[in-house]
Amino acid sequence: MIRLENVTAYYKNLCVLQDITVNIAKGSIVALIGPSGCGKSTFLKCINGLVPVRSGRIFIEDTEITSKNTDLNRIRSEVGIVFQQFNLFPHLTVKKNITLAPVKVKGMKLEEAEDLAVSLLKKVDLLDKIDKYPEQLSGGQAQRVAIVRSLAMQPKVMLFDEPTSALDPQMTQEVLDTIKSLAKEGMTMVVVTHEMSFAYEVADRIIYMDKGRIKEGIEN
Repeated sequence: MIRLENVTAYYKNLCVLQDITVNIAKGSIVALIGPSGCGKSTFLKCINGLVPVRSGRIFIEDTEITSKNTDLNRIRSEVGIVFQQFNLFPHLTVKKNITLAPVKVKGMKLEEAEDLAVSLLKKVDLLDKIDKYPEQLSGGQAQRVAIVRSLAMQPKVMLFDEPTSALDPQMTQEVLDTIKSLAKEGMTMVVVTHEMSFAYEVADRIIYMDKGRIKEGIEN
């Protein structure tokens, strides 16, 4: 599903990824661990095309996203990403936050998008929040809505960049349970996390990074 070949990426003059080569199979869950600043978040952003690579190639299935001829907007519609911060539109209800992209980007009919929003919110036990605004949600609820918003695009891959880092323990567990349920459904996922117990419980493979390099890969 995802293939990185000798990928190197820079931030200004700083090399943040060095010669990364890795294959991620369809339906697998990979946890990225390592110290802060080791390149984990950049790894995710390169897969989504948010950070350009200096050299090397990245493929999603058979599409090379590092090619100049690739439509990155189409790729991003197929590769969902959830950040540490929820990034919900504060002036839109939960329903509007979820349905906006499927309608505007994928051309889905509004009624179909709303039905999908209802179905997904039921899965994460948040249907009663469908008409609420982000400021009316707890941190854990807002992060679960952010996950649902990505899922509404019906992606092939989900990327999570420390999705629980800003949450207290109870809210953290709510979000981790949501990710676990996705894992059971066979979604291909790459998760940057410091939650080691979660990584060992859910991931098929754990990749340890340091100083922009993959130091070790452990089959779990």
